[in-house]
Order: sequence, then structure tokens, then C-alpha cells
Amino acid sequence: MTDAPVFDHFFLSVGAMKAGTTWLYDVISRHPEVHFSHEKEIHYFYAQALRPGLLSDRARMRRAKGYLAFDPEVSHPVTLQRRVRWAANWLDGPVDDAWFNALFLHRGTARWIADFSNLNALLPTNHWREIHARTRKLRVLYTLREPVDRLWSHVRFHLKMHGQSQLLENWTVDELFAHIQQGDYLEHTDYVAAIARMRKGLPSECIHIDFFDRISADPRGFVADIENFKEIDSQAIPDQIVSRVVNPSPPRPLPDGLTERLEPFARSQRDGLKQMGFTLPKHWG
Repeated sequence: MTDAPVFDHFFLSVGAMKAGTTWLYDVISRHPEVHFSHEKEIHYFYAQALRPGLLSDRARMRRAKGYLAFDPEVSHPVTLQRRVRWAANWLDGPVDDAWFNALFLHRGTARWIADFSNLNALLPTNHWREIHARTRKLRVLYTLREPVDRLWSHVRFHLKMHGQSQLLENWTVDELFAHIQQGDYLEHTDYVAAIARMRKGLPSECIHIDFFDRISADPRGFVADIENFKEIDSQAIPDQIVSRVVNPSPPRPLPDGLTERLEPFARSQRDGLKQMGFTLPKHWG
């Protein structure tokens, strides 16, 4: 921890995973007062606190391969120059706060730097305290989705990304439930624990909690509340952006019996959030 802030105005979206964060990024990244680095999800604080290997030299080399890919017939030289400069900073070291700040080299006049990392929802309380101490002005957004819906979307998306969607054709409910228990699905759906850690580590004005349901029910109001949270001017959102679906999980109904298996966990989340003072969307039960 340093004596003076090393980050200026810093906006973090920490999930929840499969709760509309990619759609929100698509909207917020268009705002002139908010700047993202070339990589939407750096995972710097998660790596720093819990998994250093995530940003090892070799791991950053693997990710840089995609950053530097371009088509010489259609790429614009200035755009490529900016990307190469950014990739040079990405590959530089050591991976510390100065390294992280250097990833926002093209910030221009934007007031806020922003990073979306669903893994940051898992940060321990002491790390939230340290981030706050290193930041002049911090704003953290956490969007919640009905627990079973989120879990099922996460499972489908995870298997799709690993080329294993066919497993859903063959697994029994017992096998599927075992897969959920063995992975990090429940950890990413433990909203109560994540909010408790944030509340212990951050002042209340730094945290904004909202619900995935509002993205479809009131997308412009959802975004306006975030703009107000960051004290930035409201921007008009084109209809085609509001209605865009990004990173969808493969469509597939919940298998019979899975909801019943997950209900005790879902109920614990509903009860815990109510005890924290939240009014839940009606369809949460």
C-alpha cells in the first residue's frame, strides 16, 4: 500500500458473471468520460490477490498473440500503432500498479479509467481496503442475476467455450450437479459473501448494486443510474445498442430436477440479500 493514491478516478465492474456485464461494457465504453484499456478484463487485482500466474510473463505472451493480430489489407496504420504501443506496455514488467496504469496510455481527456473483471467479485476484504487506499475516487458496480438462471447460463457458456457442449446431451442430473459443485459456479453466485466483503472493505458510497432484470425492463434507466453513480453526464443510447445481445449462452432449457437440486443454495442467497436490505425482483421467488 502506498501513502498517496496511485489511481485517479477508477470505475470497476465486478460482475456477476453472465449478468449483463458485456452488454454494459458495450454501452459504457462509448461514453467520452470513460476510458477502457485495449483489454476489457485485465484481472489485475484478482491476480495480485489470489492468482499471480494469471498475469505471468508467459500468460501475457499468450494473450498478446491475439492483441497483435491484424490484416494488412484493411487495418489502419494509426490504429495498429496504438495497439502495438499498448501491447508493449502489456508485455512490460513488473506487473504492479505502475504497469496497470500504463495500460491506459490512450486515456486522453476521459475522467474515468474503467476495468470490467468478474473475478474481482471474489476479492477478500483486505484487498478491497487496499484498492480504496490506492485510489483517489473509486466506484464499484455489482450486478446480480437470479441465482439458478445465472448458474445455468454460466454452465452452458463455460462448456461452449471449452468445446464440450455435447456433455449436456449425455450427463445425468447427478453428473451435471456434480460438475457444478466441483467448479467455481457456486462461488460466482455467492452474492451475499461478495457484497459482505465489499461492504467491509469499502465506504458505502463506493458501491452500487443493481439487478440484471433491469437491463431488459429499463435499460436506459439502468445505465442512467450508473452514470449518476459516477457523476458523469448522461448519454443517449442508440436503439440498436439497447437491443443488442452479446456473449449469449447456447439456448437450452434447464434439465428436469436441476432447479430442485439448486434451490437450497438459491434460497440462501435470496434470504441473505433480503437480510442485507435488498428488494429482490419478483421472479426471484
